[in-house]
Parts: sequence; C-alpha cells; structure tokens
Amino acid sequence: MKFNSFMHSIAFFLWSEYYELKYFFIYRGQSAIWLIYSLFTSFYSLITLTIIYNVSSGIAGWSYFQILALSYTASIVLSVFYTVLNPWKIAEAMRTGRMDTFLIRPYGIMTLLLSGYGEITSLGGLAGSVAVFAFAMLHVGVAAIPFAAYLLIMVAGTIALTIFMIMLTILFYHLFKSADFVNRLVGVLSTAGSYPLNIFGPFLLLVFTVVLPIGIASYYPSEALFGKISLVPYLEVLALIFAVTILSYKGTKALMKYYASGGG
Repeated sequence: MKFNSFMHSIAFFLWSEYYELKYFFIYRGQSAIWLIYSLFTSFYSLITLTIIYNVSSGIAGWSYFQILALSYTASIVLSVFYTVLNPWKIAEAMRTGRMDTFLIRPYGIMTLLLSGYGEITSLGGLAGSVAVFAFAMLHVGVAAIPFAAYLLIMVAGTIALTIFMIMLTILFYHLFKSADFVNRLVGVLSTAGSYPLNIFGPFLLLVFTVVLPIGIASYYPSEALFGKISLVPYLEVLALIFAVTILSYKGTKALMKYYASGGG
C-alpha cells in the first residue's frame, strides 16, 4: 500500500514538472533567452577557478580539474534544487493564498511542495554544470567504483539538502513572511560548495556539514570520487544524510501544521 502511494506521488510530481515545462515553452523565444542566460551563468566558477590556478599555486591536495569537478558538483546540486524548488515561489504562494488549492489535493505535503514551485530556467544552468563536470572528468579519469560511491552520496545528499531547504523556507516564511533570506543563503552555499570545505577551518567545516549541509551533497561526494575519504567517514556521512532527511521532513510537516492562508 505504501509503495503504491509512493509511486502515485512520484507520478504526480513528474506530471507537474511536465506541465511546468509545457507552460514555460509556450513562449519559445523568451524561454530560449532565459535558458541561454542560465547556461552562461553556470560558467562563472570556471572563469574564477581558472584565474585562481593561473595566478597562484592552487589549493593543496586538489588539482585544477579536481577542484573543477567539486565546484560543478555543487553547481549541479543547487541547479537541481532550484529546478524543483524556488523558495521565493513558495513564500509568494503562501502569502497570496494560492497554495490553498494545492493543499486540498490528496498527496503528502512534501510531494505538493516539490510540485509546481520550481524554476525551469535553472535547467540551462544544470546543463552547463553537467557539461563542465564531464569536461573535468575527461581530464581526471575515475574508476567505476569511486564514481558509483560519488553518485550514491551526491544524489542522497541533494535530496537531503533540498528537503532541508524546504524546511528552512517554511520556517522563515513563518518568521518573516518572506523567503528572501533563503535565496540569499543559496548564494552563500554556492560559494562555499565551490571549494574544499576544510580550507575554511574546523568551525566552518562543521557549519557547512551540519548546520547548512552543502558539504553532504558536494564536498564529501567529491572526496569519495577522488579517494580522499575512507570507508568509515563515508558511512558516517551517509548516516548524517539520512538524519538530515528525516529531521527536515518531520520539521517541514510540523511547521506546515501552523500554515495560515495569506489569501484571507
């Protein structure tokens, strides 16, 4: 029964994304411009990291292409996040009362929040990020097992980070009736996730692992990819990902119990 319900929710999510895509591409010229813009914004890190490695000795223990793979792992993660969820859209839907029509549908709260509030333009950034990551991988060369370990922890970490950011969005909506802070926070996560977290020192390493867990979706997967993390810490990160996912999910459900329509 639970499996059928889960598959029903997945189907609803996929159909929602499909119709969002159709709506986005109604105006083809406009959608093309937005996708091209999003694509080119994904190359900022490439320029920055190239300049850093041309004028300095780089980052100890990480080659240029390894750093590139790490940076664009973070970019892929955050592009996926924005593709399925724009915090500003959720806050606006709550503030105007437009979310009310979603909440009466027979689906779980997480399914509803992930359906219909994404930013389709982020697909351009996602495509660009995947392309640069693939370019870096061609120069590094990685065996199948490390790459599988990377994919497992990256995908799981992306899910955990997305659900965590949903919880944070709902929390700040309750506090300030806005999601502007969360959108700005994504910029901080993007910058932090572009570099090995250990260069920030033990305190910020802890912050970006537990408090604002970008590390579980980008830094630790990249360490697994390049053999910089042993089995026990790898399993500990997986356990942390599981904990963040469960706590964020329960936190979101608890916060949504206090939702009051802004539409009057």
